Amino acid sequence: MPVQSTIDPGNGLVVRWSTTADQERIADLFSHVFRRSADDPPNARMIAYVQHQMSGRHPLIGPNDIALVEDAQRGIVVAATSVMRQRWEYAGIPFTLSRAEPVAAHEEYRNRGLVRATFDLMHARSAERGDLAQCITGIPYFYRQFGYEYAVDLGGSRSVALTMIPDAKEGQPEPFTLRDAAIDDLPQIRMLYERERSRNVNGLPILVSTPFDHDHWRWTLSGQTVDAGEGWNTRMIVRPDGQPVGYVLTGRVRWSPDQVRVVGMMVEPGIPLTVVMPPVLRALRTIAPTVPNMPPKTGEPRRLVFSLGAAHPVYEALGRDLIIRTEQPYGWYVRVPDVPLFLRHIRTVLERRLAGSFLAGYTGELNIDFYKSGLRLVFDQGRIAFIEPWRPPVYGSEAGAGFPPLVFLQLMFGRRSLEELCAWHDDVWADDEPAMVLNTLFPKQPSWVLPLD
Repeated sequence: MPVQSTIDPGNGLVVRWSTTADQERIADLFSHVFRRSADDPPNARMIAYVQHQMSGRHPLIGPNDIALVEDAQRGIVVAATSVMRQRWEYAGIPFTLSRAEPVAAHEEYRNRGLVRATFDLMHARSAERGDLAQCITGIPYFYRQFGYEYAVDLGGSRSVALTMIPDAKEGQPEPFTLRDAAIDDLPQIRMLYERERSRNVNGLPILVSTPFDHDHWRWTLSGQTVDAGEGWNTRMIVRPDGQPVGYVLTGRVRWSPDQVRVVGMMVEPGIPLTVVMPPVLRALRTIAPTVPNMPPKTGEPRRLVFSLGAAHPVYEALGRDLIIRTEQPYGWYVRVPDVPLFLRHIRTVLERRLAGSFLAGYTGELNIDFYKSGLRLVFDQGRIAFIEPWRPPVYGSEAGAGFPPLVFLQLMFGRRSLEELCAWHDDVWADDEPAMVLNTLFPKQPSWVLPLD
């Protein structure tokens, strides 16, 4: 896609896509903004991170994929948003989206709408590519201004103190150990990951998850570096005979000196996690001090943080006695610019849910008021005949349900139930029959979207 430029003659700022020649100036901006205090030196990790993103080797982003604002008079980049290509699945149906990461504006240029300008550029390109959504793992509230909602769980964890991990019995060899993964392990790693993201949680399958291909797994093994701090280390769980039976994904660095993150863990069918867990915990306890701190932080690790979502079989295998802390998930910000289009994309999922419910063969109409807009769904004998935008008439309410702008996304992505949203928002409501339809179409269902860098 060609680099596009827009010049604002009022303030001399240029809004455009990056080129290879911008790398140093973009790195200067990110390394300046992402400091802990004004007295700190430039953040070296961000310099390495930008080098990775613009290297031409990254599977998700390239040198022309950073939306930036340039002060042409001073020759510096004053705001920037990196835009990574993503592919998620909703109940097995793939859709593409753009992810903003990282985002920064120089403090001398803030409160002038520059981040919004870079997001406008991202949203336009994303629409041209046919993306159905955009996403970001961002700071609280800020991205709501640009049409984003906390719609999908992000993280959620259980912590285990290193001092509480039981030692092996003296003289007894470990039944399982860890070793670094190699390129030859990729076929098994990919199968294990597919098993992890297709797991059931409390009897329900994962709704939204992230597939990723051989090239991205290869990037995590041989492209990412400690300097950039991105991604994870993949370690294989092996028997004494060297046979791999599972994997553990551990954070490449310690963002907090006292903790080492585990972002993925799965074993082959027929291998009990309860048997695997004790030796894996001991191996991770040994590895923990070797995981580097992200400068300038210092300190020794004290706990393992299993950041595996709201629920995971590993949590059950750990048992209640070992878990010292539970953290509920944060949220992925998600923007869906055209909700009817997205619903048409997942129409088969919605019809399947109807067919498997007491509403099988349903005929009727559902009008939803979003207050600034609306949605109309027409059902004909269990099929969805129409999904289209709708506006309430001037006189006589025809709406069967109402949601404030964006809140509907929490229901659509299964993060909250209709009952929860009605309890938490006075302006969420549904009449009896529409509530039955909405509960059937959009049940509360867990998601697990592993951030891909």
